[in-house]
Amino acid sequence: MWIDSHCHLDFIINEKNSIEELTKINNPNIDYIICPSADDSSFKKLIDLNKRNSKIQYAFGYHPLFLEGKDPDVIQKLVVYIEEYNPIAIGEIGLDFYVKNFNKDKQIIFFEKQLELASKYNLPVILHVRSAIDHVINILKRFPRIIGVAHAFNGSFQQAEILIDMGFKLGFGGAMTFERAKKIRMLAKELPLNSIVLETDAPDMNPAWLNPQESNHPSQIQFISEFFSEHRGLSLNDLSWQLKKNINEIFVFNKAIV
Repeated sequence: MWIDSHCHLDFIINEKNSIEELTKINNPNIDYIICPSADDSSFKKLIDLNKRNSKIQYAFGYHPLFLEGKDPDVIQKLVVYIEEYNPIAIGEIGLDFYVKNFNKDKQIIFFEKQLELASKYNLPVILHVRSAIDHVINILKRFPRIIGVAHAFNGSFQQAEILIDMGFKLGFGGAMTFERAKKIRMLAKELPLNSIVLETDAPDMNPAWLNPQESNHPSQIQFISEFFSEHRGLSLNDLSWQLKKNINEIFVFNKAIV
């Protein structure tokens, strides 16, 4: 019924809890969980998780906050995995100018190189855009064929409209469940429904009802969706149908690789 459009499941599942967590994911209310990587240390783990449960769909990429010690030549490893394992997207990629001590120039180099691969292999992208939306948009303008999802969107209506016109969906999750998040709530309520996807960003971005010490989980997508349906005044059935349509306009899901 629901698709979690952004979850770092590889940060949740380890050798000790893998059976328990994979059982949780078999919840009939969850159709798919899209899991972007943070860097190449996640690639093999996500492939293995997909083999064990085809609800888990992987994307490969280098997150802008996971570039320390990496030379741009490491992008060649991404090429190898794209060609061999057919990810549904390049991601999580983008820019993060919120964290001040991270090298902006290096982030831009990695972002541009990964956009070149997305264009070459005709893959959508999963974007990280924190405190850098205008910069991301300006770079994307050089790649007009690329579509994807702007994860955890928290920009202006004008920025939202630009991204939507470029073929992007906007991701909303736990942040909108807080009463103080008036701007995000307004965006979630007023942006066109066909431009929105929902996400958990588990194990991060807890919804308001979770204790701060608790870790977020992809099972929360059901409750985030219920919150959103009430927020927009929609039936759960209508919302589920529209969200699936939105997701399918961006991603083509893979069967498990055997």
